[in-house]
Amino acid sequence: MEQTNNNNRMKFYLVHLIAGIIVVACLLMNGPMRGGLPVDNTLSERMTFIVEHQVIWQFSWCIWMLCALGLFTFCAILADNLKPSLFRNLGLAFVAMGIVPDLSAEVLYAFVIPNLIHSNTSLETLSALEVIATHLTGFLGNGLYNLGGMLLTVIAIQEGLIRTWVAIWGIAAWVLGLMLSFSIALNAMQAAELFTATSMVLSTMWMLIFAHKVLRR
Repeated sequence: MEQTNNNNRMKFYLVHLIAGIIVVACLLMNGPMRGGLPVDNTLSERMTFIVEHQVIWQFSWCIWMLCALGLFTFCAILADNLKPSLFRNLGLAFVAMGIVPDLSAEVLYAFVIPNLIHSNTSLETLSALEVIATHLTGFLGNGLYNLGGMLLTVIAIQEGLIRTWVAIWGIAAWVLGLMLSFSIALNAMQAAELFTATSMVLSTMWMLIFAHKVLRR
């Protein structure tokens, strides 16, 4: 019993750390990173911004890489509180698979694209890489994260691990995340910005609610 309490206490603080990293990443995206993202600007303006703010641009993407690992860690904590089953493993596998395209896209954004800008690569090539990176992280990686997270949450509901209002909060966060993926697929960047903001707020708060309602029992 004492060992279980200690483990839950460690997980409780770890979830708070993950939530904190995600908050920092979101603030960076809405602040120092915004000029390099495809919202309300041209490709040329974005490439110029990236070169002029390369250090903070690369630092910010490294924080987002930590978010990817943090999200998987949270889902692993959630899965650890569920009964072993095929669907539990499948949900966690979806999240794990999402890490590959997500980190690949973030490496493209953080390091490959800036280096190619310095090499005077054509705007057509840079545009193609930007589109690839956006779809890798925003559509494929994010979609897998949210499918896996939703499956784990549904299992938690079935097992009575979380209360109804907590479950609704979690499902809403994952649904908004999937709407982000659809927006990226449709190249609706204004909608993608909206769903990014709302899904990140809800999912981060849901992590904290889960920590307080489940890990502190």
